[in-house]
Amino acid sequence: MTVHSNDGVSWLTKLERIGKKSTCNKQQVFNNLGHLLNSDMLKGQFLRLDGNKAVGIDRMTKAAYGEHLDENIQNLILRIRRGTYHPKAARITEIPKEDGSKRPLAISCTEDKLIQLAVSDILSRIYEPLFMPCSCGFRPGLNCHAALKALQQQTYRNGKGAVVEIDIRKYFNMIPHDELMNILRQKISDRRFLRLIEVLITALVIVDKETSRNVRGCPQGSILSPVLANIYLHHVIDEWFDEISHSHIHGRAEMVRYADDRVFTFQYSSEAKRFYKALPKRLNKFGLERYSDKSPLIPAGHIAALRASQSGRRLPAFNFLGFTCDWGKSRKGLWRLKLTSRKDRFAAKLKGLRDFLWKNLNTPDKRRVLTTVIRVIRGWINYHGISDNQRRVKQFIHQSKRILYRWFNRKGGHRGVTWEKLILILKLLGYPSRWRTYSMFSSC
Repeated sequence: MTVHSNDGVSWLTKLERIGKKSTCNKQQVFNNLGHLLNSDMLKGQFLRLDGNKAVGIDRMTKAAYGEHLDENIQNLILRIRRGTYHPKAARITEIPKEDGSKRPLAISCTEDKLIQLAVSDILSRIYEPLFMPCSCGFRPGLNCHAALKALQQQTYRNGKGAVVEIDIRKYFNMIPHDELMNILRQKISDRRFLRLIEVLITALVIVDKETSRNVRGCPQGSILSPVLANIYLHHVIDEWFDEISHSHIHGRAEMVRYADDRVFTFQYSSEAKRFYKALPKRLNKFGLERYSDKSPLIPAGHIAALRASQSGRRLPAFNFLGFTCDWGKSRKGLWRLKLTSRKDRFAAKLKGLRDFLWKNLNTPDKRRVLTTVIRVIRGWINYHGISDNQRRVKQFIHQSKRILYRWFNRKGGHRGVTWEKLILILKLLGYPSRWRTYSMFSSC
């Protein structure tokens, strides 16, 4: 059932109109966006909220908030229109990364997630028509596989040249609020709506039981952060690179980006070097900084790979979106970029699986544990099941089964489950044995 606002037009239709205006007129400036945040829209957005996510500091679940949904939403709208809405503090939890550092993750309260989702949807309708094809992260119809395939095609088009891999230091946490708001003002003139965004990104955060104001960055974990991060890099990197690639670069120059992970490909190494030297100045201008030791300039191209092979060398590999990108021969004997799961992350995933099972060694509900494990393994396979990576996926399936075999028999204190019985149990529970392989480069 489609719900309608008082003027008889559904909130979805209003959002679609915004998207059409932005598509037809790239210079369109939007005003009066706050009226979209009405009861109908917020109820519709509430249905989209994931009720299985961790709850915020008020411990309010989606189900509990929904018990008095009409009353809660009317109260929320009143506070937004009066300018008295303030998000509750977001709890920051730290997730370990492969390099030993930790990624801060913000866990907001249900009501704040609802507003984040609604504002994110409005911003997406405005900016989605403006985003470039090279940007694949957090966009409808695009994903990591699209970014990887684009990288394959870009590197193959350049017979010999260079790749510039850029890693921005703590990107989400370093976005300057003033610069971000200035960029938003170029497309949005609704002061109340802009003020609401500012209230959301400067909300209180709790780190190690200490509460403070978020004065910089868009915390990962916030529903609003992905679209804001895309908007910022669209202005700082995407538009700038598109301009200089047409005005200052003579050879082919392309880019693929997934959120803050990006790779630039160049037809000529000399132009890649010029860009590599100019990029830090551009980033610094907007309050960002690259990791110098994680941002290499690498020779690339199928002709360069062939010549390196003829002289007994290999072109250096690089990493992108959890894959090692290395040069090898296709079935037709052509040199191209091949993608395989990073060894360190492959090992870390198996270790995480092993640690989880050992923590649940004495759990009586084996089915619940196995269901969780199978869900994680299926997710890993769906992501990593691409061309050239089939061997690594098979290794992952086999090694994860061996870990489960040891868990079953350690749990009972004796050899209570044979390998054959384990395979039967896993088959009954839907353990993945086949997967869809995503083609990354169909022409080679």
